[in-house]
Amino acid sequence: METRLKRSKKNKVFLGVLGGIAEYLKIDPTIVRILFILLCLVEPVFILAYFLMAIVMPEEEEETITAGKIPEKVERLAEEAGEKVEELAKKAPTVEKKDDTKLFGIALVLLGALLLLKESIKLPFLGLREIVAALILILGLYLVVRG
Repeated sequence: METRLKRSKKNKVFLGVLGGIAEYLKIDPTIVRILFILLCLVEPVFILAYFLMAIVMPEEEEETITAGKIPEKVERLAEEAGEKVEELAKKAPTVEKKDDTKLFGIALVLLGALLLLKESIKLPFLGLREIVAALILILGLYLVVRG
């Protein structure tokens, strides 16, 4: 029996490309997904390759891909991707909106004070990079303490 590379319908998270590759290679789809994420972090062009593979790879049910069917398939994939994104957006946790106006005000005051201090005291080790790093450190500590 000939095994063919095709998009999976049962091991599908987004468009079924990685699940299809995992089925073809007879390995766990999670491993393929993790490797794909790592590849995308190293070289983002793999994201484009994913969508190109989704267009070229047939779905599990046998379908022939001709040049005339590619626009139709791209449209169908776009609809499927949109539905999946909407579904994932509904599952996403909601974040409470907190008013951090005071926090940003404090950050601006600190930044202004540090820049004035640098100009008036002439500290050789205190450059803009160090000032921004100190500000980020202070803001980070504040956010950690605030919880």
